Amino acid sequence: SSGINAEWPLRPGIHSIFEMKATLLILAAVLCYAETVCVWGEWKCNATESCASTRGDGTFYCSYGCYKGYCASQCMGWCASTDIHPSGCCTTCKEWCYVSADPDSGLGADYKTCSTHDECDGVASNSCSSACTL
Repeated sequence: SSGINAEWPLRPGIHSIFEMKATLLILAAVLCYAETVCVWGEWKCNATESCASTRGDGTFYCSYGCYKGYCASQCMGWCASTDIHPSGCCTTCKEWCYVSADPDSGLGADYKTCSTHDECDGVASNSCSSACTL
């Protein structure tokens, strides 16, 4: 005997188990990437069509969520001068602001109160009511 197992390629199970493990690893990697498209993984992702990149991967989506009892959103303050991005969209820069409760209001308006990230869904695209800060 030459020490080579001639039956190995013919065993049904070995290849399918390997393929299944490889598929699961690839799926896990894709899911992890999808979860990290927005900068703050613990916040939600404002997946607007206008902020999807040409690759369709959500590169410019903004994070938003409930922070210390008020709705907050990722914003582009200082980073707007250094990062190339579509207007109204975000990059990997971690700047944020509290958003206004009223979509027609701006800086200095009342903040939207919240206790969960879901309560901020309706105001995620509202303008900043506070300064955009790091």
